[in-house]
Amino acid sequence: MNPDPSPHNPALPVYGEEADACYSVEVIAELAGTEVQTVLHYQEIGLISPVPRDAAERALFDAESLRRLRRIEHLRSTCGVNDTGLKLILDLLHEVECLREERRQSLR
Repeated sequence: MNPDPSPHNPALPVYGEEADACYSVEVIAELAGTEVQTVLHYQEIGLISPVPRDAAERALFDAESLRRLRRIEHLRSTCGVNDTGLKLILDLLHEVECLREERRQSLR
């Protein structure tokens, strides 16, 4: 159970129409409770990546980017994790998920 239903909780799911939505850098920053400059910094160092750009060549972010950004902000604010630590943690979480998926496939 998620004890903190606030909009800045990194575990907050994205439901319904929002699941297919794409967000501008300004909107994703607001939804994650952070600054545009912070989102751009995370993009620059490779912690989040935009989806292919729109016709106006603006960077857009999907629901997975929003979840990842919320997780990053949670790790930074509650655990004091620096950029290097964030990258390591996110890479390890991704690897664990890949291993889980491999395991699921092998059990079928």
